[in-house]
Amino acid sequence: MGVLQIALQEGFGGEHVVVAVDATVVLDEPSVHTRTQVGLARSIEVPVRDGAVTVEVSVQGGPRESLEIDTTVTKAVLVDLDADGRLTVRASADLPRFM
Repeated sequence: MGVLQIALQEGFGGEHVVVAVDATVVLDEPSVHTRTQVGLARSIEVPVRDGAVTVEVSVQGGPRESLEIDTTVTKAVLVDLDADGRLTVRASADLPRFM
């Protein structure tokens, strides 16, 4: 069993964001705002089993993206929302610098 860091980073301006790991909601935040000084809106630590898990991020009324990761390699999932409303969800073997 390990811990996965999920970081909502750049581009959030009041959106309702839901994050699920293997279909279990781990974050349901009605108003996510990026703090531009640090490039971070919200960060959570989620206990995860070793092996493959699926992380799904959705913005209410907007995009939804999912990513399958290997928790024995991946330490963090980084999420950005661009100006066109597209989500970028990527795995990282390293923890974000702000952690």
